[in-house]
Amino acid sequence: MLTAIKERASGWIAWALVILISIPFALWGINSYFEGASKISVASVNGVDVEESIYQQALSEQRRSLVQMMGRNVDAELFASEAFKLQVLESLIDSQLQAEYLADRGYRITNEQLSNRIATFAAFQSEGHFDPARYEMLLQNAGLTVEGFERQQRQQGAVDQLRIGLRATSLVIPAMTDRAIQLLMQQRRAQYTVLDLQTYSDTVKVAEGAVRAEYEKNPDRYVQLPQMQVDYLALSVDALAAQAVITAAAKQAYYDDNTDRFTRPGSRSASHILISVPADAAEEGVEQARDEAAALVVKARDGQDFGELARKYSSDPGSAGRGGDLGIIRPGTMTPAFEAGVFALDQGQISDPVRTEYGWHVIKLTDLRQSVVSPFAEVQSEITGLLSREWAEGQFMVMAEDFQNMVFEQPGSLEATSDFLGIPIQRTGWFSLGAGEGIAAHAVVREAAFSDEVRVDRMNSEMIEIDSDTLVAVHYADYREQRQRDFEEVGDAIADDLAVQAALAAQEAAARQMIDSLRSGAQWAAVLDDAGLPAYQLPEDAEDISDPDDENVARAVYSAPAPVSGQAGYGGTRLDGSRYSVFRLEEVVSGDPSQITSEEREQIRALIGARVGEELYTGASRALRSAANVEVFNENL
Repeated sequence: MLTAIKERASGWIAWALVILISIPFALWGINSYFEGASKISVASVNGVDVEESIYQQALSEQRRSLVQMMGRNVDAELFASEAFKLQVLESLIDSQLQAEYLADRGYRITNEQLSNRIATFAAFQSEGHFDPARYEMLLQNAGLTVEGFERQQRQQGAVDQLRIGLRATSLVIPAMTDRAIQLLMQQRRAQYTVLDLQTYSDTVKVAEGAVRAEYEKNPDRYVQLPQMQVDYLALSVDALAAQAVITAAAKQAYYDDNTDRFTRPGSRSASHILISVPADAAEEGVEQARDEAAALVVKARDGQDFGELARKYSSDPGSAGRGGDLGIIRPGTMTPAFEAGVFALDQGQISDPVRTEYGWHVIKLTDLRQSVVSPFAEVQSEITGLLSREWAEGQFMVMAEDFQNMVFEQPGSLEATSDFLGIPIQRTGWFSLGAGEGIAAHAVVREAAFSDEVRVDRMNSEMIEIDSDTLVAVHYADYREQRQRDFEEVGDAIADDLAVQAALAAQEAAARQMIDSLRSGAQWAAVLDDAGLPAYQLPEDAEDISDPDDENVARAVYSAPAPVSGQAGYGGTRLDGSRYSVFRLEEVVSGDPSQITSEEREQIRALIGARVGEELYTGASRALRSAANVEVFNENL
C-alpha cells in the first residue's frame, strides 16, 4: 500500500527536494556524482566481493518469499533483525562457494535442461503448459530479469546435479534398512504419572531475610530501565472502517450483484462398486467386466443391499469395507467420467456401468443436497463489513499522503495533523526500549521514540508503518532516567519468584526420589498409591499419540534406553512450567522387517539413501566453508 502512496506524493516538500538535488547537477555536472564512486561490499569470499546490490536483492527475495508463504503471520520486525540479515548473507556465501566448486569440476546444465527445468514451474504455466508471456511478467513483477533468473537456475541446476549424484551413489546395505524398519515400527509400552506444582507451593515458605538477601545480592536485576511516554497519531484502515456509513440500498445492491459469494454449494454423496480392468486388458476382458457390472446393476435395482454387494464384489479396497461409501463428491475431485455419472443421478438412483481408467463402476447416489443462497438478513452484517473496509481503504490511500507530509512539514507538534485529518492524539503508558504495551508493543515504535530526533530534539518521528493497514507518528511526552528500584517496589515480586523456585526444586526432588525408589525395586502401583497420584497409559502405537501430555512423555520415553529384559526402566521429564512427569517404560518391541511389503521396504531404503546423500552434501558444504577465506563487513549489512 505504501508503494501506491509514494507514487501519489506531490507535496511542495517533494518539489523542494527535486530543486535542491538539481542545483549540484547544474553547477558541477552529474558525472561528478559518480567519479571515484566505489562499490560497497558486504563480504569477501576467497578474495571475491559479495556486493551490496546482490545482497539487497537476496534480502528482498527472501522477504517476498516469506510474505507469500505466511502472509500477515510474518512479524515485520524479523526483516530488520541482524539474525535475518546474517542468515541471508550466509546463504549467499554458501552459494558463491558452491558455484566456484561446481565450475571448477565442470558441473553445468545444457540450454535444453534449463528450458525443461523452467517449464516445470507451475507458476509459469497456463492451462498446464509453459506460458512465455506469463514467465516474463512474473519475473518483472518480482524485480528480476530473465537473464538473472536463468543464471540463478543454471547454478541451482548444477547444485541439484551434485545432490542427485551424492544421493544416487550413497551406499545403503540391507542391514541399514532392517534397522530403520525396526526403529520406525518400534512400539514402547509405558505408563506415567504427573506431579503438580501446587502440591509443593502450598508447603513453601520464604523468609523475609531471604527476600532482602536476594535484593542486596543482585541489585542489577532490580533496575528500572529508562522509560518514555509519547503522544501519537494512528491512521488505520480498521479505525476508518468503523466510521463508514453504508446505506441499506448499497448493501442490497452488493448482495444482488454477488449472489455467488453468499451461496452455500450443494453436495452429493455416493457409493460405488468397482469391477477393475487392467490397463492392458484385451477387448474381451473389458466386455466381460462390463457384463459383471451390468449384472450387479440389475441386482441392486431389484432391491439387494448395495452395501453388501460392494463388500462382496468391489475391487476398491478403500471403500469396499465401508459398503462402497465414497463420502461427499465435489466437482474436480474424481475422474471426469465418474463425476459425470454421479451428477447425472437423483438421490437413491443407481447408474448403468460407468467406464474409467480403473474399470467399470456401478454408482449409487446416497445423498443430494441442493445449493442454498443465504438470505440477505443473514449476511447483512458481513456485507456491511466488506463495504466498510472497501470505503476505508480508499480513504486510507488519500489520507496517508497528507499524514506523511504533515508530520514532516509540522515537526514540532502533532496537533496540526490531528486537526486536519480528524485523528485524535493519544498518549501511551510508560515503556522502555525493550518492552511496551499497546502501540509501544511494536519495536519500530519504541526505536523511533528513543531516537535523538524524538527524545532529545522533541521532533515528530517519521511516519512509521506498523503493517500495511496502519501508520503511526509519535512525539515526545515524558522521559524517566534509569534508576535503582526500591526494595518496597520489588519485595513482593522477589518473594513470589523465590517461592516458585523453591516449589520447583521440591517438585523435582520428589520426582527424583520417586525414580530412585522405583529403580531400587519399589512397586509402581504402590508408589503411586502412597503419593495419591493417578497412572496414565501411553498409547503403544506412536501414530495414536495426539494428546499434548502424551506427546511430551513420548519424547522422553522414546529417548530412554531400552530396559533390561524382565525389568522396567524409569525416568522423568518436565511437561510445562508447573507439571513434572515420572514414567515407567515396561517393554520395547522392535518392528519386524518381514511384516512390510517389498514396496514399503524400497521406500524406506530410498529415504535412507536420500538422507545419506543429503548428509554428504551438507558435509561437502561445511568443508568448503571451513577451507574458505571469508570476511563479513557487518557495518554494511
